[in-house]
Formats: sequence, structure tokens, C-alpha cells
Amino acid sequence: MRHMGIDFRLPAVEPVTDLRNVDLLGWLDPRQAAKSGYVQGGRSPDEMTGIPSYSVTDDEFYVLEGKVRRYHGRTVPPGGCMAKADALLNRGARGVTPADAGRRFDEDEVPRFVDGASDLAFKEPRIAAAEREWSDCMRSQGLDYRSTDEAEGDPRWATTVNDDLSPEPRGTRAEIETAVADARCRAETGYSDVRREVVAEAENRVIGRNRARLDVIRSLGQARLANSAEVLDGTLTLSW
Repeated sequence: MRHMGIDFRLPAVEPVTDLRNVDLLGWLDPRQAAKSGYVQGGRSPDEMTGIPSYSVTDDEFYVLEGKVRRYHGRTVPPGGCMAKADALLNRGARGVTPADAGRRFDEDEVPRFVDGASDLAFKEPRIAAAEREWSDCMRSQGLDYRSTDEAEGDPRWATTVNDDLSPEPRGTRAEIETAVADARCRAETGYSDVRREVVAEAENRVIGRNRARLDVIRSLGQARLANSAEVLDGTLTLSW
């Protein structure tokens, strides 16, 4: 970006604190439930990616993404500065074609595989059976919910697009009591264990079907990690 005449700096990356598999496993922290109900730490995109949100100007966007061919008399590389940086970070990836090494790194590719495995898993009858067993447990405690999603999405505390500007109060006694009972029933019925088993099976099927592509992604990731260290210590730089 400086080569293009733009002083652009990304915000500093923060440590990643998101427990990425919690949603897939349907696990509810009983200690957090007793403290604040279904508010499990108030996760934000920062905690999930380590990258704080940031904004860019139109000029910065055009040059970053390569939406223009020239900027202030200078040639913008194909794909923009993001593609140029990715090509540098991808350099030396083993078993990767020049086409893969030279294109933008797709950070959403692995999450798409995860989503595919999740979709596959939730068609499994075992999860529906686990939901019914959990529901029976909740009913024995005077709480009538057909699914864990229904409990978490109870309109007494869940925020929707309709009330986003005036959200329901969180951490109320009713929410905490429900969440505590929910966490107890998930543990007593082995709900999360079932989900872990089914999701793992689905993920292994997705891995088996896409092993060659996942090997490419792994190789790119290893190269990018090593090259990032060299960029940060100044031993690897872009050439123009």
C-alpha cells in the first residue's frame, strides 16, 4: 500500500479466545450458566478471529482488492495489494500448483468444510434422539422446550432482528434458572457427547472426500506461518 502511495495499517491482531467447537458440540458451561444464563462470555468477532474490526476508505478498498488497474500513476497488481501479499506468504508451499500459490488465500474455505460437515451431522437421527431425551429431562424440571435452540432462543431473553434496538434484559433469574437446568440436562443425558460423536464422524467423511484439497490448504498454511515470521523480522519483503 505504501508503494501505491497509501499509508494503510491494519489494527494489531489480538489473541484468539473463541472456543471454536462449543457451538458444534452444543456444550453449555454450567458455571457461566449459573452466572449469566445463556450469555457465554459475550463472544465477538475479535475473539473468533483475533482481528479487530476496521474500516477502509474507497481508495484503500480499490487498491487492496485490485478494483482499479492504476492508482495515482502506479500500476495496481492483479487482485490488488491483498493478492500481492498472499502470493508472498504462499511462496514455497510444498505440493501446491503455481495457480494456487499465486491466488488470494481463501480464509473461508475451511469454515465452509466445517459447515458442510455440520449440515451432514444434523441430518443424523441420533442428534434428533438426543434432543428428545434432553427435552424429556427439561420437562421433568417443569420446563417445556422441544430443543436446546428453543431454550436459548426463548423470547424472554433472546435478541432478534425485531428487537435489536431494544434487546431483552439478560441474566434474569428466569434465564439463569433455565440455563442451569439446561446445562444439567445436557450433562445428564450425554447430549454433547452424542453431538461430538456424530459431528466427528461427519467431519471425517468430509475430510475423506476432500483430502487432496485439504492437503493443499495445510501446505499453504505451513508456508504462510513460516513466511509471516520472516516478513515480521524483515528477512522477506515484497519486490516490485
